[in-house]
Amino acid sequence: MFKDLTSHLKEKNVHSLNVVPSNNIELFDCYTGLILGALYRHFPLPITLTAEDFIDYKGAEAGNRAALEKEEDLFMGTLKWLADVGYIHFDGMSGISFFEVVLTNPGLLLLRAFPEGADTAPTIGEKLSQCLNNETNAELRGLVTEALSLGSRMIRPMTRSGI
Repeated sequence: MFKDLTSHLKEKNVHSLNVVPSNNIELFDCYTGLILGALYRHFPLPITLTAEDFIDYKGAEAGNRAALEKEEDLFMGTLKWLADVGYIHFDGMSGISFFEVVLTNPGLLLLRAFPEGADTAPTIGEKLSQCLNNETNAELRGLVTEALSLGSRMIRPMTRSGI
């Protein structure tokens, strides 16, 4: 789970299972921010994303298998949802890994937008891609909320892909 996001995630983009956001929505927001930030940072190159990139398996205790499975399910559900609504595309998945993940045109446009009230500040994508260095959990979630709100006005509803 997330531990102050700024200090713990600098090393490997992972979070500790000992410090968990209080509900699925908070965790979804954190995963969404980290995923979109990573994709923006690597754009236009597709990358492989795996739960191991975001979950601290080494810090998990042996009795935490249920918590690990929930984390993996939330990570995979977040990635699938981002693809279903049209922000990202991936070519395949296996286990807890997604292959050839890249931003779609609507996803890139969303991340190139400026945060509300700013014309020259870093874009939402730039801020998300820098979240490991200077964003707190609350700031990351705020950026995701703003991005998803903007995206709901930009992107027409899509149907579930069946993946």
